[in-house]
Amino acid sequence: MKTIANALIFSLFISLPLAAQPPGWDAFVSGDFEKARSAGQKDGSAEGLAHACRAGLILAGFKEKGTKAIQSLHMAIRNCNAALQLQPDHFFAKMSLAIGLSYEGRRLKRPSYPLRAKAYLQELIVQEPMNPLGHGALAAWHSEVSAAGFIARIALGARRSKAEKSFKLARIREGTDYALRFEYVKFLARGNKKMRLLALAEAQSLIQESKLSAFDHILKKHCEILAAALEKNSKRAIKTALKQASAFQNASSEREVARYPLEQLVRLTAEQGTGK
Repeated sequence: MKTIANALIFSLFISLPLAAQPPGWDAFVSGDFEKARSAGQKDGSAEGLAHACRAGLILAGFKEKGTKAIQSLHMAIRNCNAALQLQPDHFFAKMSLAIGLSYEGRRLKRPSYPLRAKAYLQELIVQEPMNPLGHGALAAWHSEVSAAGFIARIALGARRSKAEKSFKLARIREGTDYALRFEYVKFLARGNKKMRLLALAEAQSLIQESKLSAFDHILKKHCEILAAALEKNSKRAIKTALKQASAFQNASSEREVARYPLEQLVRLTAEQGTGK
């Protein structure tokens, strides 16, 4: 289970601006994620709560440590869940909820959480089959979990081949969301020599990007470290850089912090259809 736990996380596909900027957007872009979260919660709409969830995931995943990070994580899950209760088809709320559940699964070492996350991502693709972010999020899920090894692949049904297929459907190209492109770099970096060369080229392209949000800058620092490892062609350095690039590194795994109960989450579409 330890091997599985190390894989239950993928980057946040939440850096791109929305058509209508949600409450706290300026604070989010500038890096004041606490202010962005508060603004979204105060607004109370599905859009506001979804944005509060995204800000909370960044706080939990990259800014906070220990119990505080877990508290922010649980708050983010609650915010996303509340957004979906108001608007069941809210794309970013559902995707962010899946990411939050992957965080919780990593902490608890319970496969039920990443499996529920995977189910929500699969719903996104059914819901919006032409949206590249849904395919990209599922690609990242398969990429991260399959990288953990044989046990994780068997227990959770992850496949690198499925990650590659989903990345193609996500249509990775210049101008694509920064976090999605970085996930693709990570995927390539785990591959053979040819793929690692492609990863280096993609990483160098990302590093040259200038119009970035505060969250993009967080990812850019990790991208620079990974690019340096790829230039050295050192598998050990690449492995270390990939591990450091995973979010939620500083959260406590103390069991006295109660799990977020899956039974409180909004029901999956398949469950609703079968009356479960």
